[in-house]
Amino acid sequence: MNNIKVLLDPGQRKKYLERMLKLDGLSMITEDENAAYCPISLTNTPGELKQILKKRQEILKQQVLLPAEIIGYDPSDAPFSPDRDLTTLPTDVYGIDCLKIALSKFFVGHDLAPSDGKGVEKQIARTLVKISVILLDKNIRVSRMQPTRAIYLQYENFEEQAPQFAEVFKMLKEYDVGAGLKNNLPVLIGFEKNSSRFVDLEWLVYETFPELQYKYNGNAPILTFRVENPQVLYELEQGVAT
Repeated sequence: MNNIKVLLDPGQRKKYLERMLKLDGLSMITEDENAAYCPISLTNTPGELKQILKKRQEILKQQVLLPAEIIGYDPSDAPFSPDRDLTTLPTDVYGIDCLKIALSKFFVGHDLAPSDGKGVEKQIARTLVKISVILLDKNIRVSRMQPTRAIYLQYENFEEQAPQFAEVFKMLKEYDVGAGLKNNLPVLIGFEKNSSRFVDLEWLVYETFPELQYKYNGNAPILTFRVENPQVLYELEQGVAT
C-alpha cells in the first residue's frame, strides 16, 4: 500500500509506549488525543525574536489548535520555564517536558532560527512516535537537520493561513498514529479509525493541502544572532591562561 512497510500499528505503538515510558518512570501516563505540546525556543533566543515567536505561538494555540478541539501546552508559560525560575534544576525542567510531551498526541511548533533551541524535545517526540508537525516560514531558511517521521509545513503569513492549518489538524485527528518505512525512509503512518486502511500522514497532508507543502529553499536568508556578552568567553580564556 503506497510502498509502506508498517513497523508499529496503533496496538503495537501502545505497547511500545508503555515500555519506553516505564524506562523514564512515566508508566502512569495516558496519552491525550486532544493535547499538543507546543515547543518554543527560549534559553538563548533574542528578545525581539521571542516576541515574534510568542505571537505565532498564540495564533497556533488559539486560531489553529483550538478550532480543532486540541489544547496546546506552552512551555514558556509553565512554572518551570527557563525564563521564569533559574533555580529550577535541569532534571526538573527535562522531566516536566518529557511528561508533557508523553501526555500529548501532537507535537507542534515553529522553526524560525537556524538553531531552534528545541532539538531535544523534537527527538523525544520522534522517539515516542508523536504526530510531529513542524511549521516553517517560507521566507526564512533554517537548519537542514530536520528529523524524519514528522510533517513539515510552510506558510507565507501564518495568521492569515491559520484557518487552513486548523483544517489540517481536524483531518489528522481522524487517524491513529503508527510508524513505518516508505521507500526505506522513516514515516508517520495514519490508520483510519475503525478501518484497516493506512496512509503516509505527511503525504496525505501534502495531497490535501498542496500549498502548505514544505519546500527547502537554499537561497532564503537565515536569521543571524550575535553574542551580547562576549566578555564571558574572554574572562574564561584568561582564567585558563593563568
